[in-house]
Amino acid sequence: MTNALAEIGKEWDKAVAPVLYAQTIGRKLIPMNTGLSHKGIGMTEVAGYNYAERAAAVIDYDIVEDNLIADGIDVTVSTLKIPVQQDDAVIKRRTWEAMVRTGVTIQADLSKDMAALIAAQEDAMIINGWIADGTNYEIKGMFQVANNSAAGADFATYGNALASVSAALDALWTDNIYSEGYNLILHPTQYGELIGSYSTAGIWEYTQVLEQLNINAPAKPGKVFMSTNIPATNGLVAPVASPANSRYFDLIEAFAPTHDLWIEGSQKTGPIHVRLVGAVVPRFKHLSNGADNCICKITGI
Repeated sequence: MTNALAEIGKEWDKAVAPVLYAQTIGRKLIPMNTGLSHKGIGMTEVAGYNYAERAAAVIDYDIVEDNLIADGIDVTVSTLKIPVQQDDAVIKRRTWEAMVRTGVTIQADLSKDMAALIAAQEDAMIINGWIADGTNYEIKGMFQVANNSAAGADFATYGNALASVSAALDALWTDNIYSEGYNLILHPTQYGELIGSYSTAGIWEYTQVLEQLNINAPAKPGKVFMSTNIPATNGLVAPVASPANSRYFDLIEAFAPTHDLWIEGSQKTGPIHVRLVGAVVPRFKHLSNGADNCICKITGI
C-alpha cells in the first residue's frame, strides 16, 4: 500500500505544474533563478545581495586608467529566509477503498485543488508580502518594496488609466528602470473599470494601456494582471519577468511543490493523509531601507 501511495504521489506531482502556472500570478511577475533554486527542502535561506546605486559610466576616446572614475561596489549582504507553502487533506479510508474496489480511477483533482491553494499563498506573499505574527512582515512583497510612487486618477473615467500608467513609467524611467515591457497589477475593482473603459469614439482603453506597457517591445510581453492582493484604488507597475530583468528581482524556489501520501494510524483502516509542500521566496536586488526603485506604486485610482 505504501508503494502504491508513493506512485500516486509521483503521478499527482506531474499534475501540479500546469495548475500552479495557470493559477499563479506571482510566478509570472518575477523571473525564476534556476541556478540557486531546487536545492531541496533543507534549503532554508538564501543570501540577499543588495547593490547600491552606482555612479554613471564615462565616455572617452581611450581607456581611462584613472582610479578616480572607479566607484566601489557597495554591497549589503543579508539573509533571506525561505518560507514553506503547505496544504494538507485527509481522505476517509472507506472512501478511498470504495474508489479502488469499484475501479474508479483515483484522479488528481484533489491535487489540482491543493496546487491552486498553494498558488494563492505564493501570490499573496510575492505581491503583498507575508506577515507571520499578524503585525510585522517576515517577507516583503512587491507592494511593500515599491519605492517609486505615482499619483493616479479614477479608472472609471476614460483616459485616467493611460495618464496613471504614463506617470508610473515616467517615474521608473527617471530612475533608469528600463525593460522591454512592463506589467500592471490591479485590484479587481480597477481591473473591471479598465476593461469597461471606452472613449466616446469607441476606443478600448485596455488595448491602449497594453501598448503603453509594451512601448518599443516587439514581442509585447507586458500584461495587465488582476489580483485581490493589491489594495483597492492602488496599482503596481514593474518590469516583466524576463531573464534580463533578474538584475532587479528573482524568485528562489528551494523546493517545488511535491506530494506526500501516507496512512494515518492503522494500516488497514486508517485514513489517507495527503500533503503538498513547496518553498519559494521573492528576492529584490536593490533594496534601500527595505524599498526598491524597480517597482512603482500608483495611488488614487
